[in-house]
Amino acid sequence: MRRKKGSEACQGGLTLIELVVALAIGLVVIGAVYRTFSTQQRTYTVQEQVAEAQQNARAAMSILMRDLRMAGYGKPEGDVQISGETYNHSIDVAKDPEQEDSDLITLVGCFGSPKGYLTRTADKGETQIEVRSTGNELSQIFRADASKYIFIGGVDKLAVDDAPESVKGVLILNGPLTKRYPTGVLSGGVDPGATEIPLETTEGLRAGDVLFLGEDRLMVRDVGTETITIDIDPEVAGNQGISTGHPEGTCVNPIPVYRLTALLYSIETDDSEPKRPIQYLSRNDKVEGDRRTKLAEYIQKLQVPLYDPPLCTIEVTARTRVKDPDYRENEGYRTRTLKSQVKLRNL
Repeated sequence: MRRKKGSEACQGGLTLIELVVALAIGLVVIGAVYRTFSTQQRTYTVQEQVAEAQQNARAAMSILMRDLRMAGYGKPEGDVQISGETYNHSIDVAKDPEQEDSDLITLVGCFGSPKGYLTRTADKGETQIEVRSTGNELSQIFRADASKYIFIGGVDKLAVDDAPESVKGVLILNGPLTKRYPTGVLSGGVDPGATEIPLETTEGLRAGDVLFLGEDRLMVRDVGTETITIDIDPEVAGNQGISTGHPEGTCVNPIPVYRLTALLYSIETDDSEPKRPIQYLSRNDKVEGDRRTKLAEYIQKLQVPLYDPPLCTIEVTARTRVKDPDYRENEGYRTRTLKSQVKLRNL
């Protein structure tokens, strides 16, 4: 009998035991890799959720701090009536009966941008002003049933006795102005270099008045029936005129008129999805008809651990959007708390 030579005599393969061992080793390696990947992915997701919660807390804190710094701005002394409620103080802190471990913060003052500007020079002692609103009709902005208190030019804290049903008109005040407010509105566009400034009315303006138009400081040289002659630098010979052009309707030396309001900060719950209710920070403008504005979602707590005027400390706690299965506290939601202290400058 002849034996086969070469490769035919050396053919072989893996035994069943070797195959099982190799498969087991492969499964162990794959399992380790998957576990590492899964752990890293879960850690990344948790960190992303925590970062989002922290960003929500920052957004809520930023808005609240801005209004808190303005609390008391433009508020007259004593009690004020806003939308049928009496407010004694610029800031009021109370426990929220509907949200555990959370507070209600009420701020009274002139917040945001002005609601209008003077359109005519108002003299000291006058009891009426002409105003152009920046939005709705004056009768809707200064309503006796909501808030009749206004703050003029950062000086006069008065109340409106009457307001016309127009965007531009006369406000009757409950007292005299304590200072003079020179101002006007361009009745036509002006180009760079202009020394004659057309106004809708020059009533009340005088030679020597100092006005501001954009970045230019204007010295009034002469007052006509429809225009004023100005000089931007009386100490320099000649008159170079204004440095920048402006369109019709621009306020010359704008005098702002603010409206007093009350803002209620609280934690509210959105139940539109019963299975996943969402808590959020709400701001309620009492003058706007109890209109609640959602400022930041997933905010669990709003707390004032310290209120000792002029210092006030605020804490805002935000939670993650989804639960962390490895986290056993707070029903599985991770939280982040931001703390900030502000000095109240308008009290």
